[in-house]
Amino acid sequence: MISKPTPLAAARCGQLLLLAGALAAVSWPARAQSSAQTSAKTSAKTSAQATAQSVAEEIIKLDAAQQRRAGVQTVAAAAPGPDGGAGGQQLSGTVVAAPEGTAVLSSIVGGVVQQVHVSPLQEVRAGTAVVTLFSQQLVEWQRDYLQLATQATLAQRKLTRDEALFADGVIARSRLEESRAAATQASVMASERRQALRAAGMGQAQLARLLEKQAMSPALTLTAGAAGTLLELPLAPGQRVEAGVPLARIAKSGALWLELQATPQLAAQLRVGDAVQVAGCGAARVQALSPQLSAGNQSVLVRARVERADGCLKLNQYVQATVAAKPAGGVLLPSSALVRRGAASYVFVQRGAGFAAVPVTTTPAGADAMWVQGTLPAGSQVAVRGVAAIKGAWLGLGAEGGK
Repeated sequence: MISKPTPLAAARCGQLLLLAGALAAVSWPARAQSSAQTSAKTSAKTSAQATAQSVAEEIIKLDAAQQRRAGVQTVAAAAPGPDGGAGGQQLSGTVVAAPEGTAVLSSIVGGVVQQVHVSPLQEVRAGTAVVTLFSQQLVEWQRDYLQLATQATLAQRKLTRDEALFADGVIARSRLEESRAAATQASVMASERRQALRAAGMGQAQLARLLEKQAMSPALTLTAGAAGTLLELPLAPGQRVEAGVPLARIAKSGALWLELQATPQLAAQLRVGDAVQVAGCGAARVQALSPQLSAGNQSVLVRARVERADGCLKLNQYVQATVAAKPAGGVLLPSSALVRRGAASYVFVQRGAGFAAVPVTTTPAGADAMWVQGTLPAGSQVAVRGVAAIKGAWLGLGAEGGK
């Protein structure tokens, strides 16, 4: 026998049901919101990873058959050698005498030109007679030297006698000291005039003959101090020259420089020490870059020292030279490897069964080569033929032109 619920029990059951419903209504939205947030975070993280991977490297899928039909060929990105590797920029310029390779011939005495023994642009050797002067001042210096040399000899003889007398106790020490001072002073004065005559151009043999025979001569022959080419000799017989005025300029043999003109863009790539190859002959190395532009043609002066001339470079010769300029960290590639997308430049680097579009910056390295900078290590295989087909696949136009 089943008893019927009392009215009080029924009322309590109804209240319990209403409370459970309310609790369910409150907890369900919270659980739904938490689940939605977790799903959104996971989706956002996945999307960010995919976007980062896409920005880092875009892979264009091309299997071996597609590459063969499209005529795709690759080359290895070349690392720069010690002198810049292959390629280079063509510069023009002239051959000039090196600053330290120029010798100036002058006289420390004035006079009149008696004879010119050589002519401009003539090759001379060390000791070759260049010009003979008639100098009255030279005669006066010779006279002074003879007088001072004679006084020095007499003072030395007197010193020798006084030393003997002092040793015998005949004279006092003070007299000996006076003789020593006089002998030293006379010797110094004679030596000073002797050095002046040597500087004027008189040789050791001429000075010895002057002391022996007292034969003074106004003729002074100036000789070349080094072997080289006589660049300037603005003298004529009968011309009067002053003391210290340059009489001739000699370019020493083998001391040559190149003065080349470079654009500001190319000059920014050059460094001191870069190799320079002269077309046809000779090699040089960059020694200096002008910090300012030439007012005439807005170019930068590049000065290079000639290290090997092979006997074919002459002063004032017009030359064409190749400078192996390279930016730091770059690799060398043919110009056909470069593709553009908008304002950006790319190369296609092989990645397994496809290619990656790698963003790069480039600098010209010759007629058909370029220096490339980017995440592109030396040795990477880069497409140089069939690049249009790879770009078409990259842009979604098909993997190859004929497909």
